[in-house]
Amino acid sequence: MPELPEVFTITNNLKEILPNSKLLEAEIFEEYRSIPKISAFEEIYSQKIRSVTRISKYILINFENKTLLIHLGMTGRIRFSKEKELFRWDKIRFKFLSAEGETFYLNFTDTRKFGKVKIVEKPEVNSGTEPFNLSEEDIDKLIIKIKNKNTEIKNILLDQKIISGLGNIYSNDTLFEAKINPLIKGKDLAKEDISKIIEVAGKVLEDGILKKGSSMKDKMYTDIYGNYGDYQDYFRIYERKKCRDCDSEIIKIHIKGRSTYYCPKCQPYNI
Repeated sequence: MPELPEVFTITNNLKEILPNSKLLEAEIFEEYRSIPKISAFEEIYSQKIRSVTRISKYILINFENKTLLIHLGMTGRIRFSKEKELFRWDKIRFKFLSAEGETFYLNFTDTRKFGKVKIVEKPEVNSGTEPFNLSEEDIDKLIIKIKNKNTEIKNILLDQKIISGLGNIYSNDTLFEAKINPLIKGKDLAKEDISKIIEVAGKVLEDGILKKGSSMKDKMYTDIYGNYGDYQDYFRIYERKKCRDCDSEIIKIHIKGRSTYYCPKCQPYNI
């Protein structure tokens, strides 16, 4: 579930505590296909962390000559604690020494095991364009990519190699805000409509960032301190029953297995 606003929030949390810290120990709790062998972590023990950055939905913890690459997948979380704790669904626990000489812990938890933790020399993430502060040239390139797609615009927005950062929640809200039906194929959209979608996507993601992400009914998403996000209280259409603009019944369908919501009046299928 974590989409760009959630990953952005967690990355900012980590920026507050990790720079100039050192990794002292990593403990793996169970066989976990996405996590390297414990010996791989030994390569970065006692290395100073230079920075914490983000590419799309990937968190990058940059050591002196290696990078710890984290993708939260569907249900991954990172939890901070000053003392050694065991959280539910723990997969790995990191012990750090801060620049001030204090130890602390970060636990990586993952219910469904789709998350990834890797140690790499040079991060290579094949991601698309984030819809923030784009030049006309960048927008034109995205318009061409979308116009060349013979699939539903909702599905296109979930393709991280085209527009980076949107997941199911924010793509639904983007299409509602842009008043575009999710079933219309990319090739059938007017350039003006695609341009509008790109603009709205940036605004929706920025709104999600301001509200610290979305914490759903399962309460799986929190920041590293256990705080919930607020965006779920402001969904434009996701999981709503009635349209907030015209009070029509919201239609729920599935596109490529993902729950999709649209208002038949505000988002008519016009091509």
